[in-house]
Amino acid sequence: MDNLRKLAILLQGGGVMASRTAFVYDSSFPLRSLEMFFIRHSKDVFNRLEFSRALEKARLLSSDKHFLSVTDIDALVVVDGVIRAAFEIKNMREDVVNYGGYVKVNGRQYETYMEFVKKTGIDVFYLIKVEGVRRYFYSWSVKRVPVRFEWLGKNETRDYYALIRKEYVATLDEEDLPMYLRDIIFGKEVV
Repeated sequence: MDNLRKLAILLQGGGVMASRTAFVYDSSFPLRSLEMFFIRHSKDVFNRLEFSRALEKARLLSSDKHFLSVTDIDALVVVDGVIRAAFEIKNMREDVVNYGGYVKVNGRQYETYMEFVKKTGIDVFYLIKVEGVRRYFYSWSVKRVPVRFEWLGKNETRDYYALIRKEYVATLDEEDLPMYLRDIIFGKEVV
């Protein structure tokens, strides 16, 4: 397995401290490669911020008033030249993502994905790695799962959320994830 792939797997699997420790003890990662990886990643984040600010300036320069929002899709899965699915990939704490019998995510972003699905026909799946007592994943289809929107919180923590009933959400252990993804990408209909 090449170093960049090992690095990506390592970064997905653990917290910052665990990853740093692994970098110390696994000398197969040359420091220069690690430096370049993190510099590139930081530049990607900066480029997104720079792009968003330029879009906001463009909106202000427009002769009409517009509401502007910018979101990204984390992964487009293409099989044999056909886009099969899109994914919004998140990492959330158990106490943040769970809201009673619901899974809670950003409402504005969810509405944007609903519009994307409607306009393109490409389904967007949420895949949330939940960090808590144990690690597991939540996943569901924006196209097929009912959603409720609600303002929650008070004062500075008040925000607009999409609430998805847990009965419509697949809860997966790490070892179940590849089969679930296989079914989405190559076959069976799933939530």
